[in-house]
Amino acid sequence: MDDLVLLHAFPLDARMWDVPGALTPSLRGQGEPDLDALASQVLAVLDERNLDSVVLGGCSMGGYVAMALVRRAPERVKGLIFVDTKHTADAPEAAANRHAMADRVEREGVGEWLVEATLPNLLGPDASDTARALVRTMILDQRAEDVAWWQRAMAKRPDSADVLEALDVPSLVLVGEHDKLTPPDVAAKLAVTLRHATSERVENAGHLPPVEQPEDFRARLERWRKQVGV
Repeated sequence: MDDLVLLHAFPLDARMWDVPGALTPSLRGQGEPDLDALASQVLAVLDERNLDSVVLGGCSMGGYVAMALVRRAPERVKGLIFVDTKHTADAPEAAANRHAMADRVEREGVGEWLVEATLPNLLGPDASDTARALVRTMILDQRAEDVAWWQRAMAKRPDSADVLEALDVPSLVLVGEHDKLTPPDVAAKLAVTLRHATSERVENAGHLPPVEQPEDFRARLERWRKQVGV
């Protein structure tokens, strides 16, 4: 799977992926908050590895970055995997909430308050203690400047329907059945925006199927890649 690139969710890091062989870059806030900057980071990684065309996947924020990359360089993507994400821009209230969290993390730093504010919405009711511990650790390990930057960048992201509708590659849309942030009906809207989408619901998972159901997640990826030939 050396042509598989997976981009992590907010406010986590590459440890959320348990997919041997996949390239899982860490996304870091640099300069003016904008997801295009993260797309540039990913493209630089592809260039360093001489990867002309990849299967690109992203969970939540990682999905937004994948869409930004497609906007920049559609020729670099031969397949897409969207996990618990959406193609629409934030509503004003959602954007305001992101800015409020960014302001607070700059004042107070990363701590238990951030775990309490995010973890309940990230995991489903059946998540294992191992999954909960991993997510908690990842949250607490993030740099405050990255958390604030990511939130501000996501708050200003554009709607990506036009980009996705024009893309002629196979796509896999996965969503946890218990996802509170981007529930199955939102994933369904994303799937119909794509030309060649396979849409699947992951049982016993919330917003992070790769963490909550890693074996199931890997099996779905492998099956889809064989089916569509990427």
